[in-house]
Amino acid sequence: MKRFYKLVSYEEKPEGFAILLDGRAVKTKSGALLLAQNELVATEIVREWAAQGEGIDPDTMPFTQILSTRIDQVTKKRKAMSMAILKYLDTDLICYQAETPQALYDSQEQHWAKWREWIEQRFGYSMQMTTGLQALKQAPELCDAIAVHVDAMSDDIFTLLQVAVPLSGSFVLGLALIEGQASADDVFKACFVEEHYKDGLYMVDKYGRDPLSEHKQQACLRDLKACETYRSYLT
Repeated sequence: MKRFYKLVSYEEKPEGFAILLDGRAVKTKSGALLLAQNELVATEIVREWAAQGEGIDPDTMPFTQILSTRIDQVTKKRKAMSMAILKYLDTDLICYQAETPQALYDSQEQHWAKWREWIEQRFGYSMQMTTGLQALKQAPELCDAIAVHVDAMSDDIFTLLQVAVPLSGSFVLGLALIEGQASADDVFKACFVEEHYKDGLYMVDKYGRDPLSEHKQQACLRDLKACETYRSYLT
């Protein structure tokens, strides 16, 4: 979409902070007002819109995307969205460890084991893990405890969780990020262990990384950092 505005600002209203383009309020795809929860979130969204060039690229506007998702999706479809992210418990990245080569196994252990230990301490049940390809089924007690925890989250926090979990391929990493236990950099390193191991084999420092892989990783890190910062603005 071509940029159609010059000035970006925000206006405080009783319900929140409206984002304005040339004085006109921005609306979500469903037609609802894009109302930020507080001035910090509003300021960041204004910055995203102001930073656009001749064309508008939604992928470079993670705060706008997060807020739009909360307004259009989470408030209407939260139950289905909860079920979708809870399924990641059985396919969680950090529970499927490579048996070989040893260097990759060691790197995964370094970046993943502490988060399996954290979830056990957090909920009182350990996670199963495997070095094979057969799908795991985590303990019902663990899944139930986590489901109760997710259900108690505010819509704002839940929105961040449902962004972070698919990004990382891990429910545990996503939860650790939005609870402030893991940084965006921690999660990024953990979810790209295999790729970074291969970088060493292919000497990317010398020859460079595949552009598609580079773009994917940078986009993931950007969005993880957005979740981390957005979460800090809610406290």
